[in-house]
Amino acid sequence: MQNRVTSTKIDYLFIGAGAGATLLLLQLEKHGQLTEKTVVILDPELQQLTKKTFCFWAEPTEPIVSECQHMISHRWQEVNTPNNQPESIQPLEYLHIPGAAIHSELLRLINDFHIHYSPNLVTSVTTSAAGTHIHTEHTTWLVNTVFDSRPPQFSLLKPNQNLLYQSFHGYFIQLDTPIPNNKSIDLMDFDIDQMGNTQFVYSLPFSPNKLLVELTRFGKEVLQPADAEPLLTHYIHKRFGNFQLLKPESGCIPMCSMPLEKYSHPTIIRLGGAAGAIKPSTGYAFKRMFYHSKQLANAFSHTQTITPYFPKNRFQFYDRLLLIILKRTPEKGSNIFKTLFNRNKIKTVLSFLDEKTTIVEDLKIFSTLPLLPFLRALKLDLHTRFIYLRNPVVLLLITLSLLGLQNTTGAFFHWVQLLLGAAGFLLVGIPHGAIDHLLKNGSLQWKIEPGFIVRYLGTAASYLFFWLISPQLALILFLLYSAWHFGQTDLQEWKPTSLKAEKSFLWGATLLTIILLGHLPETNLILQNMNTYPIPLTEVIGSTTALVLALLSACWGIFERRPAIILSASVLGLSIQLPLLTAFGLYFIGQHSLNGWAHLKKGLNTNSKSLFLHALPFTGGALLLFGALLIGIERGWLNAFNHHITTAFFIFISCISFPHVLAMSHFYNNKLIASK
Repeated sequence: MQNRVTSTKIDYLFIGAGAGATLLLLQLEKHGQLTEKTVVILDPELQQLTKKTFCFWAEPTEPIVSECQHMISHRWQEVNTPNNQPESIQPLEYLHIPGAAIHSELLRLINDFHIHYSPNLVTSVTTSAAGTHIHTEHTTWLVNTVFDSRPPQFSLLKPNQNLLYQSFHGYFIQLDTPIPNNKSIDLMDFDIDQMGNTQFVYSLPFSPNKLLVELTRFGKEVLQPADAEPLLTHYIHKRFGNFQLLKPESGCIPMCSMPLEKYSHPTIIRLGGAAGAIKPSTGYAFKRMFYHSKQLANAFSHTQTITPYFPKNRFQFYDRLLLIILKRTPEKGSNIFKTLFNRNKIKTVLSFLDEKTTIVEDLKIFSTLPLLPFLRALKLDLHTRFIYLRNPVVLLLITLSLLGLQNTTGAFFHWVQLLLGAAGFLLVGIPHGAIDHLLKNGSLQWKIEPGFIVRYLGTAASYLFFWLISPQLALILFLLYSAWHFGQTDLQEWKPTSLKAEKSFLWGATLLTIILLGHLPETNLILQNMNTYPIPLTEVIGSTTALVLALLSACWGIFERRPAIILSASVLGLSIQLPLLTAFGLYFIGQHSLNGWAHLKKGLNTNSKSLFLHALPFTGGALLLFGALLIGIERGWLNAFNHHITTAFFIFISCISFPHVLAMSHFYNNKLIASK
């Protein structure tokens, strides 16, 4: 059955009808942005909101308090310390909003502004020149702006990034015996079996007889009701006495330091957890959702560009360290949190968790905590964040060393560059392109097929024949696919703000231009030996252009906040002072081949030794082909080329690279790396 396509273009479509969507609708109403607008809400479980509870802390003068006043059901100004002693948090208040109150506001908005609600599930989201298309099982909606609050999707985990869960199971209860003080709440009571995780009890007294008591876990495994209920029942009996269960409450919130996957299209805006509203170390989100909705509504009312509300800052770094500790050593979590609340004023801790403290205040707080777990987490975080810079830094040091040798010991420099180049090409330069037979299926188990070898060699031989009949066109094609291939590999490693094809090609063309124009006399000599046209520029103009491009590349790295790009640009700029073959080898071996090798190891789920052994037969074959090409040129069998080893080297590279580029493009486009 074909989907029905709506005839009217929708102004706003909300995927999901949770707290984030409702808060935004309230702000749009406040700014007059719902009047005469067509609005659609898609959510298969509209009543789900009534089963949730939302809490936050704030000062009475904050906008969130005044604007949500009618939904707030309870306020507390005291929090129990780990020793069960109440401590004032004034001027802060801890505030509670029942999900039913937010749901009631949502129903009012639907009625007042004739919002169309549909219980259909979204199957896909696409974009075109006409707008954004939201597809359900029966209908396709054409929309101006989409607000998507479906659960967050995270990028690939790195070793310093962790996905944990704040899972909880609690009871709304009525006590047989009233408690003496219902003015104070428990944020974290660790007087409970940790069960190999970080677990605590959270209690909100709504009256002397009625409470919400929840067992909460920070951990890799989600807390199951069957595990929680015996602990929870025992805790309530011990702490509060006999009780009657009114209703249970369960939930699970992701605690994650990974970046969120984002839509590249500006008409699709994520809300709630999908926008980063969940603070990774605490799971609190309501306050951040509120201020995000204010920012969005203000931008819409003033036709401003939408900017991210959750910028990167030092608190993300703190969250990342805590999640590393909770993931790797969960038994230390209870001591860290108890120490945090014991040795600091609770309102100071709340300001810190609200990301409102200064760096000096942060340092004072950290000085009260156990140092060793954070130092170990810091070591892992730094190692993981900067391990990818190891190869670029080593390459820069090698470049500087070669420049020093060139300026002091000419003969020694000559042999050093030859030995480094030969070793690099034998160990990784040629081998990284000698396992193309494994890339079609992405498996080390694939057997070598004679047909594959014939096709591969036939493609390389065809390109050599292309050189013989039209050197100019062969050269142009060689430069084009080399630029594409080099750019594709580098950007796969660097992961800039967007991985668009044109950006890959532009970077590849830039680096080749730097290498070739930076060594114009040598470049033109090779072009002459290839029987192609030289570049009609002076050496000064060529080297100046190359240097400017290297500086612009470094600026791009600063803009992208990618130190590896800056280091790469520095190596390219410095290598202008080295011979052409050395400069090319530094890039081709030290950056391109090593990065490609790392991607192949990850994509094929293997190690360097296994990869090298699989590549060995084809590496040997490539060396035999290069030797045959040299003999052919030396004996005049290939009369189109003059007797020049550098020329032969580049022609050889072009011939074996052509099928290799096709194989690697398949490897990257089919996301073999991401699937592992």
